[in-house]
Amino acid sequence: MKKFASIILVSLFAINAYSQIAIGQWRDHLPYKKGMAVTEGGGYVYCATEDAVFTLNKADNTFEKLSKVSGLSDVGVSDVKYNNYNGVVLVSYTNGNLDLIENKSIYNISDIKRSGIVANKRINSIYYLGKYAYLACGFGIVKFDTDRKEVSDTYYIGTNGGYIDILDITTDNNFIYAATDSGVYRASFSAPNLADYTAWSKITVSPAAPAGCYNTICAFNGKIYANYSRYLTSNQTVVQKDTVFVYDGISWNNMDTSGYVCRSIETIGNYLVITYNGYVTTYDNLSAVVGLVGSYQTQFYVDPSQAVRDSDGYLWIADRANGLIKNWDSWSNWRYAPDGPETNKVYNLDIVNETMWVAPGERTDIWLGQYNFDGAFYFENEDWSVYNYTTNSELNSVRDIVDATIDPNNIDHVYLGCLGRGLIEMNGGVVTEIWNDSNSSLEVRADAPTSGFVGIFGSAFDDSGNLWVTNTLATNPLSVRKEDGTWQSFNFGTLINVLALGQIVVTKEGQKWIVLPRGQGILVFDENDTWTTTDDSYKKLSTAAGQGGLPSNEVYSLQVDEDGEIWVGTDAGIAVFYSPEDIFSNNPSDAQQILIQQDGHTQILLETEAITWIAIDGANRKWIGTQGSGVYLMSPDGTKEIYHFNENNSPLFSNNITSIAINGKSGEVFIGTAKGIISYKSTATEGEDEFGEVYAYPNPVRPGYGGIIAIKGLVKDADVKITDITGTLIYQTKALGGQAIWDGNNFSGERARSGIYLVFCSNDDGTKTYVTKICIVN
Repeated sequence: MKKFASIILVSLFAINAYSQIAIGQWRDHLPYKKGMAVTEGGGYVYCATEDAVFTLNKADNTFEKLSKVSGLSDVGVSDVKYNNYNGVVLVSYTNGNLDLIENKSIYNISDIKRSGIVANKRINSIYYLGKYAYLACGFGIVKFDTDRKEVSDTYYIGTNGGYIDILDITTDNNFIYAATDSGVYRASFSAPNLADYTAWSKITVSPAAPAGCYNTICAFNGKIYANYSRYLTSNQTVVQKDTVFVYDGISWNNMDTSGYVCRSIETIGNYLVITYNGYVTTYDNLSAVVGLVGSYQTQFYVDPSQAVRDSDGYLWIADRANGLIKNWDSWSNWRYAPDGPETNKVYNLDIVNETMWVAPGERTDIWLGQYNFDGAFYFENEDWSVYNYTTNSELNSVRDIVDATIDPNNIDHVYLGCLGRGLIEMNGGVVTEIWNDSNSSLEVRADAPTSGFVGIFGSAFDDSGNLWVTNTLATNPLSVRKEDGTWQSFNFGTLINVLALGQIVVTKEGQKWIVLPRGQGILVFDENDTWTTTDDSYKKLSTAAGQGGLPSNEVYSLQVDEDGEIWVGTDAGIAVFYSPEDIFSNNPSDAQQILIQQDGHTQILLETEAITWIAIDGANRKWIGTQGSGVYLMSPDGTKEIYHFNENNSPLFSNNITSIAINGKSGEVFIGTAKGIISYKSTATEGEDEFGEVYAYPNPVRPGYGGIIAIKGLVKDADVKITDITGTLIYQTKALGGQAIWDGNNFSGERARSGIYLVFCSNDDGTKTYVTKICIVN
């Protein structure tokens, strides 16, 4: 019987830690199934993905995620390597950054990243020789001392000492070899100065291996094995037909001409392990094949990146589709991968209650699709699921899902907008309908009527349960699926002239506010409570006074706050419509920019920032995503900055924010970035109309705890007073939505003494009250 265990969850401890994430903490939501590199040593296996690393404890099969949240300095991992000499692990990055892990401490070495080198700084691979790590970089070789944690030397070995892309490095007893994008180079260890480019020469002995790119190289049993990576044919078509060559010190000879892409050649003790894009082969020191892994189990696609063999004879494979594979023989395989979304792509997020959907599709600058077939991702109860062509046959040709809208009355019911197939309706994980021009009022793009392209960039429910859908590039670009299941479309004449339509939001009054991309401003529409089109009101807003007064016509995002105000994100900052209800009146109010005080000067809020997303939390505070400056949390009126998170002062993966969604029940803020999803446990939750299950956490507050104490389940913006058991008031505050926070100190800033404390909660007029208790132990 085949053995194939699939381990997705981190561990019981880790799961509990996630579900009880504390206020002020971060956690990552990165994909961990795309294994790119693997290394083994010290009782652990380290598997690198594109964005992070996870470790497997071989003794108990538990594993731990290592990302920017848990101490790594960056994202974009290029290699990971364990050093048997001293037990340190190096993690390298595509931007030249480098982390060193020693005794569970992480040290960042950013010399290459910060250097003034005007070339590709990517660290392609790591090779150890004693305490030294030789880093194969996009410009040359960097020699790094892992004991002293410092760069020892740099070798520029290109023409006349110029840059050359080093892809891999190896050594034998006499030479150091470099596989480059233009051939294999070597230098003698007896050379007086390896930093002198004249010490290096390309191996061109006859018969010679062909000139070109060699992506991986390894010394084994007195010979050098190097893979010729052939990307182009004579007519410049990409075929990636590789050939492994062997150099015996005299000549080059073919070892393998199978045509598979060779991704890695590794020496592991007395074995040579070669990884191809479809299988892994192990050779002994007599060049005999002693292992061949070409399948794990029929339902799992085999796509290995790198493999190593441990002293127990297990093969550990970093696989691009399955994470980490432990292989014993062709019948015994185990699969390991921390849970996460399928990819790090995120265009749009939507949360209702504690259920989140991710639309990972992509678009071009002219608002057309990028042929992204990732599908959509779903997060609930700490579990990630994917819905795409691999899980649902109905989604075979669905691409570029750029919008996800959950039915607020049924979290199992969701609509997914895509670029091409139209609007996908799902219920309970099953596709129930794909709405397009054949079965709804949705239309194909007007400029290509025979293309079959039905594009959806946005959708939103109104308070009556009607779903409004922006049908980009259509003659009738706005449609509604009514609560009774019928469809209707709307035309705006020459006002918008068949432009692309983007995000849509619906106000409590029923107005539809729609982003008009590519510098066209905003469309506002109101059908005036009837389904006849003769009394419809619609208006295009721009920078013109009396016509919106926007700071820019390049609008990226819209949001309705809890006061009914419309917040607009543009490439020139934020503007607010404080009275959107009068937009169709004879004297409409224009958008206003917010003035703030900074360093004694009056400035316009985020005037020079491109605002890509705006989200409103339970306290009506504004979470603002930008194109290049990270995330801002502003007070309800936008005049006070509460937080500013960016790549340098937080674990944020990228300063380019694509979407933000907030779990109103827990206060966790999910931030979509250009490099994946990360979340932050904030202080505000949604307030209730009545007191619910009111409780404080942590409770009891144990000795040594210095974090925030939260009181949850409150009515919206409740007044909270905390007294000791004698009734003496020691603290009071106002809830942030449905949650109040206390730092555990009294009015004088002194730590509250051990004892029982009473928490008195009430609404504004005192007609609704609740009392709970907190126990503090110092």
